[in-house]
Amino acid sequence: MEEQVIVASRLHGSFTDTRGRYALAGDGFEIVSDGSPISGGPGEAASALDLLVASLVSCALNAFRQDLLGDGEEDRRVEIFARVERSIDAKRLGTLVMECFIESTSNASVDPDRLVAEYKRRCRIYNALKVDLPVEFVIHGTDDEPDW
Repeated sequence: MEEQVIVASRLHGSFTDTRGRYALAGDGFEIVSDGSPISGGPGEAASALDLLVASLVSCALNAFRQDLLGDGEEDRRVEIFARVERSIDAKRLGTLVMECFIESTSNASVDPDRLVAEYKRRCRIYNALKVDLPVEFVIHGTDDEPDW
């Protein structure tokens, strides 16, 4: 029996007129990415690591916005500040630290640890990278909430 396959992502990459800058495009979006100055790129646009971190943050925002809500409950408000930390001589990517500000809806409050557990269970990108790019979640309470 043949396995059914879906195309989960489709992307086209090409050089631009700027050495070390790349044009990336998918269905309905375009992104510019730069190589690092160490590799001869301009280092001004998003790097490959920035794009990788952005994908993990995007997945977390989506999960934290709506996971574990009941039917008809409004989405939570979520803001995430992310950074990758590593020692100067490290050979690995480092550790991704996501500082998460999650506001519950007016009708429901959910344990942030449950939200993180659900994200870790479902996010395919996180599960593919968790060994080489561990993620540390720092959850801030509503008293620490930033100005939206």
